[in-house]
Amino acid sequence: MTGIPGTRLDNDTVTLIRDYGISKFILFSKNARKGPKALKNLCNDIKTACLDHGLKPVLAVDQEGGPVRRLKPPDFSDMPSQNDIRKDKEPERAMIALASTTVSLLRTFSIDINLAPVLDLCLHAEENVLKGRCFGTEPEKVARLGAIYIDYLEKYCIRTTAKHFPGIGRVELDPHHQLPTVTADKDTILLEALPFKAATEAGVSCIMTSHVIFQALDPEKPATFSYHIATELLRNEFGFSGVLMTDDLEMKGALTEVDIAQAALFSLMSGHDLLLVCNNLMNLNHALLGLKEAWQMGALPAQRVDEACERLSRL
Repeated sequence: MTGIPGTRLDNDTVTLIRDYGISKFILFSKNARKGPKALKNLCNDIKTACLDHGLKPVLAVDQEGGPVRRLKPPDFSDMPSQNDIRKDKEPERAMIALASTTVSLLRTFSIDINLAPVLDLCLHAEENVLKGRCFGTEPEKVARLGAIYIDYLEKYCIRTTAKHFPGIGRVELDPHHQLPTVTADKDTILLEALPFKAATEAGVSCIMTSHVIFQALDPEKPATFSYHIATELLRNEFGFSGVLMTDDLEMKGALTEVDIAQAALFSLMSGHDLLLVCNNLMNLNHALLGLKEAWQMGALPAQRVDEACERLSRL
């Protein structure tokens, strides 16, 4: 999944669709800066171009509410933050209202996936990377509110994405710029991951991992590259059978020790199905070339590719 540079379907994006089979795109504020009509035209043009080349188009957006919403007022509906929901006297009612507004907005532009809800707890990270983006400090409360949101959006065919597994509430560094490490013990991590298990039971379509090392689970690899976290824990223990996606592989947290081609391969091999390279066309080309070379050399098994494609097809 990749981004689009502007407010119109450009030649480079057409080439990605036509020559590389890219059909999954993520929208940002830069794509919506000319207002609703231009955004609707862009979304329609992307989908038409994909369908013209026999591809299934998928559009995604980060529309959490509050500080992280790509479609912003005054051109688009206002939305409270997850922290606002948390503090509301009737948080469940407020959650349903947020979900309803989100569905109406995204359906207007035929956007298929919302990269929400955030199910991380309000701990250390609430002071920086998760400021305003958390439902609470108690796993059970976060799980309950997340399940309400997931159920509502999925019912109206807007696919949801629980993030950032297994939970980055304890990080003190921003994965956009550094590779954080969580030193909590395994029991604590699993307790704080309860909202993701509840999300799986609520029918969440996608889960996003994090560029964070959880020492008690895998002392060497961030969740993005960890087979133990992505497959053994999330798939086998939590029972998640939907689409597992990475956070943006261009973040410094993912590229601290590897290049973008290695990051793409390690993510896919760990059990991820959808790899995000959101901004840089050169990085995307390197990632694609790296996967192609790994395939040709036999380092990327057909079974792993088939699993990913099957999950994406169901989505």
